[in-house]
Amino acid sequence: MTTAVQIQQTIAIQTALTVSTQTIDEAFFAHLAEGYWQWKSLFDRDPQARIDQQPDFVLTELQFEQRMAQRLGLVLFAQRGEHIVAAAVLAPKQFGDGKRFGPGWKLGGYRLVGNQWLGAHDAEVTAALLNEVRNVLTQTRADFLMVEDLEDESLLRQSALSGIGGMRVFQPAPMQTHHRIAFPTEVAEGTARADVYWQSNFTSKTRNTLRRKLKQFENGRLERVTQPEQVADYLVQAHEISKHSWQTELLGLRVQNDEREMALLTTLASQGALRSYVLWQGDVPVSFCFGTQHNGVFMYEEVAYDRRHAEASPGQVLVLQMLDDLLAYDAPREFDFGFGDAEYKRQFGNRTSHSGPLWLLRPGLKSALITSYINGRRGLVQGLRGMLVKAGLLSWVKQRLKGGAKKSEGLRE
Repeated sequence: MTTAVQIQQTIAIQTALTVSTQTIDEAFFAHLAEGYWQWKSLFDRDPQARIDQQPDFVLTELQFEQRMAQRLGLVLFAQRGEHIVAAAVLAPKQFGDGKRFGPGWKLGGYRLVGNQWLGAHDAEVTAALLNEVRNVLTQTRADFLMVEDLEDESLLRQSALSGIGGMRVFQPAPMQTHHRIAFPTEVAEGTARADVYWQSNFTSKTRNTLRRKLKQFENGRLERVTQPEQVADYLVQAHEISKHSWQTELLGLRVQNDEREMALLTTLASQGALRSYVLWQGDVPVSFCFGTQHNGVFMYEEVAYDRRHAEASPGQVLVLQMLDDLLAYDAPREFDFGFGDAEYKRQFGNRTSHSGPLWLLRPGLKSALITSYINGRRGLVQGLRGMLVKAGLLSWVKQRLKGGAKKSEGLRE
């Protein structure tokens, strides 16, 4: 005779949470692996999923990343009974393109694709996946799992900091303000969504100032880029603008217009998630934004303007015209400016939080040495910054590095 206790034990076994790891191999790329379809099903069902977690987009990235890396991507599946309830996708990551990092090290590990799990986001799932991450790092001898940007109040950050998973937690950069725009979702009949946003967030004086700036931008037009057939021309234009931007002088060329970028943007467009822009002044492209839109969120990924046209404020004009277009056509509910603070983000945003990167390091002596080294290097940088501030030279150095870009332009990543 079956007792109530036996029934409860059977149910507990059937609903126990287990985690398994699958290697992203050729079967995934050919869509023959069962794991591919489980991953895709989770993505399609998750209203919080980001487009950079979409399987075909990730596989397109991995085609290029795995050429350089010494390890393959992984998918960690959390399963309750017969049902896959969550997954973490890990892509290979290394620092310095194989060059030495710090005192004779080569750091190699993984990054968490999309900076979050797919599927369930509860505490039990988070704990189980963190424990499996530790197992993966140990078994593969990987140094870290990097989360590139994580909200301060997120369950993942709080769980890792509290010791769940048993890994060393390292925050390589301070938390920064994360700006967003919550667009109006309900407007009265006969009222334009754009009017509600501008009137709710800006004084009439500010609105007039911004509109005058638009009128002063002669022969300007905004091109929206969403279709696969637009990608090739868009990359040519963005590459040309990028060559003359302050970002390229400071950080290196941002838009390569190469095989990888062509494949990634074409995949995004094929998924209906590409939403990028080029601002033209007459027949000349002067500013661009690379953006995506999925699940009601517009992600502001990359932006630059041609400094040779800085007097016309093409960066600010681009943002103004983009906002009008986003509010008028297939409006998202949210505009995410991404990690980092900036004056123009404060000006246009109406929601803030705090976020920053997080590393989960494999337990052991090397992890302690890595964090000590990075903290020491950070201390040197902060010391130099303090000396420049005391000498009144910090602003001058920043302007020199940015090639004397106008302060009034305001577009800073």
